[in-house]
Amino acid sequence: MLVPPNHHPIWVDRPLALERMVADLAKHPFVATDTESNSMYVYREQVCLVQFSTPETDYLVDPLALTDLSALAPIFANPDIEKIFHAAEYDLICLKRDFGFEFNNIFDTMVAGRILGRTNLGLSAMLQDEFGIELDKRFQRANWGRRPIPAPMLEYARMDTHYLIPLRDRLKATLEQEGRWPIAVED
Repeated sequence: MLVPPNHHPIWVDRPLALERMVADLAKHPFVATDTESNSMYVYREQVCLVQFSTPETDYLVDPLALTDLSALAPIFANPDIEKIFHAAEYDLICLKRDFGFEFNNIFDTMVAGRILGRTNLGLSAMLQDEFGIELDKRFQRANWGRRPIPAPMLEYARMDTHYLIPLRDRLKATLEQEGRWPIAVED
């Protein structure tokens, strides 16, 4: 059974903090990633928060405070670092649209679940099924362009990536056991 995080996420809204985060992310073979946008509150949506998790640390990046996120480009493009998303398609579209990022080596936990024949493909349902963890999803449609972001919304955002690495590990092991790993790689 997984335990909840016992440390606060690191808020990244200054260039030096971004550099430090990127240096940390570059050391890991797996990085969990998610985004939050303001699509329901503006005519032209934009990415308002980017979350990253490593096995040790959770980061919340504020692209509204940072004028340049190009330091993230090598992380997203690096084929040696697996980027783990849940339902990656929308996140990838938004990150490419807003920042021009290119992507290599993506693991999508929702796609893995679909290949395994799972019927409950939402992140909350998958974490409940795999680990007995219940996520609070009430901020899924919140206004992420709002500043300051209230603490409960920050915790919600953090939890969207915090358990993705262990979820990926469990799904990959099952895919391999069932001989479906080649299908997942292709997808």
